[in-house]
Amino acid sequence: MVIQPADPSRNRSIRVFVSSTFRDMQEERDYLVKVTFPQLRKLCESRGVMWGEVDLRWGITDEAQAEAQVLPVCLEEVDRCQPYFIGLLGERYGWVPDSIDEELVEHQPWLREHREQSVTELEMQHGVLRREALHGQAFFYFRDPGYLDRLPPGSNRTDFEGESPEAKQKLVSLKQRLRHAQVEGICRLREPYPEPATLGAWILADFTALINERFPEGSQPDPLDREALDHQAFAQSRAKVYIGRHEYFDRLDAHVAGEGPPLIVLGDSGSGKSALLANWFLQYQQAHPETTTLIHFIGATPFSADWAAMLRRLLGEFKRRFDIREEIPTDSNALRSTFANWLHRAAAKGRVVLILDALNQLEDRDGALDLVWLPPVIPANVRMILSTLPGRALDNLTKRGWPTLTVEPLHEAERKTLIGQYLAQYTKSLNPARTARIAAADQTANPLYLRILLDELRLHGAHETLEPTIAHYLKADTIPALYGKVLARWKRDYGGETDLVSNALSLLWAARKGLGETEWRSLLGTPDEPLPCQLWSPFFLAMEPHLAFHAGTHTFGHDFLRQAVRAEFLADREAEKIAHLRLARYFVEKKDVYPRKVTELFWQLRRAEAWDTLIEHLRHAQLVQETWESNRFDVTSTWTELESAMPGSLPRAYNFILRSLDGYVWMAGTFSGVADYLLVLAETFRFCGYPNETFKLCDAVLKYFGHVDVAVLWQAVKLQCSLFIERGSEGDLQTAWDLASKFRRMTGTSKNRRVQGAIMSVQETVLLQCNQSDAALKIVQEHKQLAREDEDRYGLAACLGNEAVALVQKGELAAALRIHKEEERLCREQDNLDGLQACLGNQATVLATEGLYQDALVLLAEQEQICSQIGKIMSLANCYSNQAFAHAKMGRRDLAKELLQQQEMLARRIGSEIQLRIAIEAQKALDGM
Repeated sequence: MVIQPADPSRNRSIRVFVSSTFRDMQEERDYLVKVTFPQLRKLCESRGVMWGEVDLRWGITDEAQAEAQVLPVCLEEVDRCQPYFIGLLGERYGWVPDSIDEELVEHQPWLREHREQSVTELEMQHGVLRREALHGQAFFYFRDPGYLDRLPPGSNRTDFEGESPEAKQKLVSLKQRLRHAQVEGICRLREPYPEPATLGAWILADFTALINERFPEGSQPDPLDREALDHQAFAQSRAKVYIGRHEYFDRLDAHVAGEGPPLIVLGDSGSGKSALLANWFLQYQQAHPETTTLIHFIGATPFSADWAAMLRRLLGEFKRRFDIREEIPTDSNALRSTFANWLHRAAAKGRVVLILDALNQLEDRDGALDLVWLPPVIPANVRMILSTLPGRALDNLTKRGWPTLTVEPLHEAERKTLIGQYLAQYTKSLNPARTARIAAADQTANPLYLRILLDELRLHGAHETLEPTIAHYLKADTIPALYGKVLARWKRDYGGETDLVSNALSLLWAARKGLGETEWRSLLGTPDEPLPCQLWSPFFLAMEPHLAFHAGTHTFGHDFLRQAVRAEFLADREAEKIAHLRLARYFVEKKDVYPRKVTELFWQLRRAEAWDTLIEHLRHAQLVQETWESNRFDVTSTWTELESAMPGSLPRAYNFILRSLDGYVWMAGTFSGVADYLLVLAETFRFCGYPNETFKLCDAVLKYFGHVDVAVLWQAVKLQCSLFIERGSEGDLQTAWDLASKFRRMTGTSKNRRVQGAIMSVQETVLLQCNQSDAALKIVQEHKQLAREDEDRYGLAACLGNEAVALVQKGELAAALRIHKEEERLCREQDNLDGLQACLGNQATVLATEGLYQDALVLLAEQEQICSQIGKIMSLANCYSNQAFAHAKMGRRDLAKELLQQQEMLARRIGSEIQLRIAIEAQKALDGM
């Protein structure tokens, strides 16, 4: 039998269902889970394939617990694992249910003819024997009957023998059908295996061959096709039952047929925006196959919420549909400009319909939520439709003045129609009186509320108690309150005597970026023995419709559920800290440094307030460096929070390095990685207000790593210059000028033009501190030309900021504000928080100069928030000073004095003479008023 290679555009995953009897197969199951499956998982990972196994009997010690009421979950998991299946048979036939629930029989009519069969045979029937078209991916293994004579000492022979003559005959018949199925090519069969280790070797060989055939080494799936199929599937999932208004479809039709700017679809959370767009997209795509129609559901697939991945996907579609030969750039700046350019190129080829759903769910980085990637002008032939909830994305769209379409709550007649059609999917219905009662409730005007309610009712089995059940749920007048009742049912149905529901959902609430299923089960069990599937699967299957999946992790599908979980299971700060600490310990136990650990560990320890453990891991050089490279502010903000909780913890943590830098460098080895680490520490010390330690670390870099890349050396020099500038005395400013000028002369022939630009930025700042605006502007012009030629947007933002400050000094306030706005845009595009906070502070100064104190305070509030977030102490002190000035001018003397006292405290902490002098003199001036 030949297995065809997998269509690379489809999901690269193998999730295999393991079916076996209970008592006699415990040793086999343990061997597979602990020895065989880990090897297959590793092989899959090397091919870019996700591996998972579902054995609902592994890890369970009580047969009644393993088998009772398990059939619906078994059949559902078999479906989720298709087409992969492993069947193990010995001499036992397996547990035969006393009865099968009639509701399950109604849903699975084939069960009517199989009521006297064991759960094991039903799994094999459902997974393989009834699906003859699924050739080649079901594997069966029969154990040698002679194994009974070789049982280990202490074994109970009756646990391995047939249960009864009738059961033995049923087993013989089942094995014969499976042997016949092998001959027909329906499945593969090996027999007899003498003991568990041989079984493990056979399964390892069989699935290794399957992986090699379906996912050959070196095979690269086309991510473009795979992503497109995922979005198409998401659209189909939202199209199962939809009650929409003709006017919505008419408005969308008119928009794509006409001209003008993009259309923004608005509506409350849960109002059906995604369902509207999905249904309209599928209908329009079918009616207009000649039109390029692309839809992107943000949050629906692993990388869909990454703005850069979203643009690369769209550019990839343009490239292949419109025969564009250029390559898609990887650089963020080039990606934005290319997107704007290719929109025009695509528009020149014909009409393009582009739908981007849920902009508010974009990951908050690189200015994504501020829509810096979205060109301000869209070509007329590109008919763009966008949807979002209130927030930064909508704020930006509102400024653009683009037209909107608001999805309104459901009318009562629409609710009745939806109730009937939704329940009909599950062969359920409500009588007219109950339908009318539900439809009349105000809260069911929200489609999400109504869907959650109907999901609960369709699972309710007792007809005689349906009326009070409806009343019970309708007492919830909001979606979070309704979710609270869902949580209570989950606890009854899946918690039993355990805390599974509260534990699982508390951990998900505490996760920064969601949880992978393997992580989740390990957290609920142990790293070596995760929670058994038999306990996990029923609850996970119940949760899954309420979850979102992206970037390999599950998270709440709606913030309403997050709110309900917090209210139900995390009533106080201590409960929250416990949940964060459990996650932190999980990542602490993972010795390797990998992306999930980098994303979660420091953040979890901060939320848990586990300060001592946090300090210990902040000494881990590789972890700190990789976190810095991923998001430098994760490091600086972590230390800022630590310093607030435990003053002086930063120098104490790294005292072993500071005390003997020579010895540390010698021990670590003189290579550039050590220099990078020392610079990370130096920048952290500077952010947190420790200038002496910063100088010491920079001196060590310059002393020991003078032969490394000029950019590394410049980081040390720039840090020292920044410290001198922050001190602000005439001598300090002269020292900063001399250092920068000397380095510029040393590197005059360097090919690293960005270093040259950064040196100019320091020189500009020094001149501005000395009120030499004309001299600063001369360097700014040279710097600006260099930055534009090199597409150095960080450098360009810096020199624009200095240009604006120079214009302020010359009294040209309106021109300065215009330039600051361009600087702000660049900073938000680059997620340059340090540059952004400085820009906001400078704009506030201009506004205050013009007497616009309240407008200035709005900008200063955002600056304060950013400085606190990233741990920029010097800028925070200056921000307090500027806020105090504005409040004093508005007559709020007490508030102004309180802010100046905060400035004084920070100035003393970081040893800034200039900030201390400003704070003290301003307080004296207030006292004299």
